[in-house]
Amino acid sequence: PKIRAFEEQNNITRGEPESLASARAFGEYYVEPVSTETAFYAEAFGTAILAFVIFCLTHQKNDCQRNKVYIPPLIGMTVGGLISVIAPLTQAGFNPARDFGPRIVAYAAGWGNVAFQGWWVFVLGPIVGAPIGAVVADIMLYGNDEVHDQCSTEAEN
Repeated sequence: PKIRAFEEQNNITRGEPESLASARAFGEYYVEPVSTETAFYAEAFGTAILAFVIFCLTHQKNDCQRNKVYIPPLIGMTVGGLISVIAPLTQAGFNPARDFGPRIVAYAAGWGNVAFQGWWVFVLGPIVGAPIGAVVADIMLYGNDEVHDQCSTEAEN
């Protein structure tokens, strides 16, 4: 009822380009003046930072592993901080499943193709960003030696 009231109040017809204003209740969307390129880089960067922090905190060589009670709050604070910075640009998706599923619901609920506007930014941005964050964490904090040693051990077996 509230979405319909919002649409009636603002003369929005579902499926029309202006209906993006009400479709935003379901998924992540970026709007002008944010460009597609900026949105992609914001999603990739935010996801890279999140993956970096997660990989740093959960790595077996990290001292946090002795007292794991700090790991979830630190990850949560990272997510909160990233949302504070990235959400004004793209609503901070960081997770393709969190964005794509609601777009399917919006499509079925009458928004049609408008629901999938810019969808690839919220799928490919995290897919590009997460591995970058993981690799940077592994190389920067724990060095290439570990990766080399692990590959050598696997090759010997």
